[in-house]
Amino acid sequence: MAACLVTLLALAGAWVGVSLYRIDHAVHHVGLPATLLAEGKNDLLAIVQGPDHHEQVFVFHATGGRTNVLQVPAALALPLRDGRLVPLDALSIHAPALIVAGLDRLGIPVSRYVGVDLHAVDPASNLGRLATGELSVTSMLTDPMGTSALLGEVASHVYLGPGTPVSAVLSLMNVPTAHPVTVPTDRDDQGQVVLAAAFSAVLRAFL
Repeated sequence: MAACLVTLLALAGAWVGVSLYRIDHAVHHVGLPATLLAEGKNDLLAIVQGPDHHEQVFVFHATGGRTNVLQVPAALALPLRDGRLVPLDALSIHAPALIVAGLDRLGIPVSRYVGVDLHAVDPASNLGRLATGELSVTSMLTDPMGTSALLGEVASHVYLGPGTPVSAVLSLMNVPTAHPVTVPTDRDDQGQVVLAAAFSAVLRAFL
């Protein structure tokens, strides 16, 4: 019995190791000012951009032995340094400094970043279904080889910020089961999606 347990643990460890190795050798890196990331509290901003402009934005916050997930609307208007408001999904996930800075001005500081750009993949493929939320990575954990292969495919579409380990990509597995807290929004006079007044209370609960 002990031998079987050791074998299973070894196989699981090998699967994770292979997945991380594939990700590590296929990811791209993006520039973010260290001073900007220093404002965060070791929180991870993850943006998954899928086919047909489908975009999911999450902030992962580890606290008390669990991971809280904040779901940020892709259309949320972010304040730029010059005072303009720009929808988050209008900014490039390949150059996320403006996104991170805008979230910071709204009171959502992050210190690590991972972007996954799957906008050009076939919506009917596993990658496309993963990007639109139709396929949960967690549902594939019973098939380690299939999951590892899928993560290997995802890796070439991943953009990591400085100080973000490749293992952070695996945090995306938590999304379907983590019951994300959704940022409350409203619309201003110009029709922009902005934070609702009650947001500060939601943020305090999240942090």
